[in-house]
Amino acid sequence: MVNNDLQLHEIASTDLEEVSGFISRVSGSEVPFAGAVERLSWLLLENPAREPGLPLGWCLRTQSGEVVGCMCCAPQKFCVGQSTFILMMANSFYVDATHRGSGTSIFLKYLQLGRRYPLFVSSANATVARMWQKLGGYSLGHSDREVLGVLCWQPVLAERVYRKINRENLARTAATLAAPLFHALRRLPKGNTGSEFVALASPEQAATLCVDFPCDQITSSRDASYLRWRYFSRVDPTTRLFAFRERDGARQRLVGVNLRNRGYRQQIRTVQVLDVWGEVDPESYGAIARCLIQEYGERIDMLVFRCLDDAAQRALTDEGFLVRRFAAPIAWCIDKFGLLPNRRWHLVPADGDMWL
Repeated sequence: MVNNDLQLHEIASTDLEEVSGFISRVSGSEVPFAGAVERLSWLLLENPAREPGLPLGWCLRTQSGEVVGCMCCAPQKFCVGQSTFILMMANSFYVDATHRGSGTSIFLKYLQLGRRYPLFVSSANATVARMWQKLGGYSLGHSDREVLGVLCWQPVLAERVYRKINRENLARTAATLAAPLFHALRRLPKGNTGSEFVALASPEQAATLCVDFPCDQITSSRDASYLRWRYFSRVDPTTRLFAFRERDGARQRLVGVNLRNRGYRQQIRTVQVLDVWGEVDPESYGAIARCLIQEYGERIDMLVFRCLDDAAQRALTDEGFLVRRFAAPIAWCIDKFGLLPNRRWHLVPADGDMWL
């Protein structure tokens, strides 16, 4: 039930500045306000899967009009073979601490969409994950972990120590002293693999590459409109697509990445792998990692993969990568009405808001 002092409203395009401001405040986001508004507008209004009549989400307002809760709702087109489906993604579900119990009314509105669309989330924390599981959801695509390739240990060790002792000066000193030992013990393989790794200049190039790989699992519909929106947007100029071909390989594969800073003071420069598409053998992930290390070189401290199956994970850990497990899977689906043909997913971080 909604608190008598609160009113539940469907989000309109004119609400996005207020909603962005609320999200930034309660999430502690360091994204500048103008950037947060632009990103939310891109996700909701410019989304190529948007259809007339689909809600942008819902917000809770006090009697004075202040936003104290919200959930945004973004469609995404998935496919299995030649069949396509629209799924509705839950995004930015926040309620002010003083009104926390009233968030149920927002989520109930979202659940009502489940009669027409499968529902999914790709950024759940442990609390949200338990809620999705209780509501009949199932976890997706090895989303309970990430695989880390550390190139520069000092900022990574500083992060580890700081999270334990919460003292920045000591964390930085300890990391400086320990980093040479970690560099000596854990080195990632570098050097030219003989693979071809070429940046793609347009979504049309990428779409042509993607059509060569039909899939019997639930996966993103990688058509030109989606690829243009997801990878060639002004919202994230660090996002890039590459065509990858192994030595003596007959076909190119798609690799998508972006750059992000991580850590308590944003000190870890990271390449995040958003997508790897096209019948990639587990052993190929090592070659992709080498290509990315060669491409980005001294500009990064760490390389991150998510949603890898066990075989791909083993291939990378054999080459010095580390596995970081989450408290719970971060991606979930609710499909109570059997709208999807199966529960087999090829999930990648570019699906939904895993790394937006």
